[in-house]
Amino acid sequence: MSRRGTSTLRDSDDRGVALVMVMMTITLLTAIGTALTLGTIAETAIAANYRDATETLYAADAAVEFATQEVAAVADWSDVVSEPGRSAFVDGHAGGLRTAGSATLDLSEATRDVNRVAAGAPGPASRGWVLYAFGRFENLVPSGASRSPIYLIVWVADRSDTPEEDRSGPDALSILGQAYGARGSRRTVEAIVVKESASTIRTQSWREWR
Repeated sequence: MSRRGTSTLRDSDDRGVALVMVMMTITLLTAIGTALTLGTIAETAIAANYRDATETLYAADAAVEFATQEVAAVADWSDVVSEPGRSAFVDGHAGGLRTAGSATLDLSEATRDVNRVAAGAPGPASRGWVLYAFGRFENLVPSGASRSPIYLIVWVADRSDTPEEDRSGPDALSILGQAYGARGSRRTVEAIVVKESASTIRTQSWREWR
């Protein structure tokens, strides 16, 4: 083979090797770029879910605090634990379907769900939770606050230690607040409040349900 033919063959081989290296480099950079993009998307989703879960927890706590202030002004809690929808914070009939973002809630089914785990509550009572308050979080907070898709439900239950025949009405309540977020988050907070006088109550315990 002539020297010129050998040179042409080497140039062709070099170009082939260079093309392979370029293709490998492009593939590697594409893989790195894809990994970075997926990582960014995942971190963004995690951050958004964490933010929504935190907002939902605060909303559940606010619902419990609102209900606590309401029942503090009620001298006799008998009607509170026996008749649904006794709160001023209601958005209609004490039952039926509601929405939180794209999710649909059934108030009656939600009440059955919380009563299925009633045995795990401190100071269990023979009667379960009764639907007390329900509505959108944006209607609970002061006017001018940003719109929120969070939906709130509050239940109450008699948690008195004193036998019924020895008291005129319940002297301890479980106030259970549940908040539903737009991204499917759900957080639940329970407070046990005790009546110390006709117009004074004390929060005995607080916990987040897990």
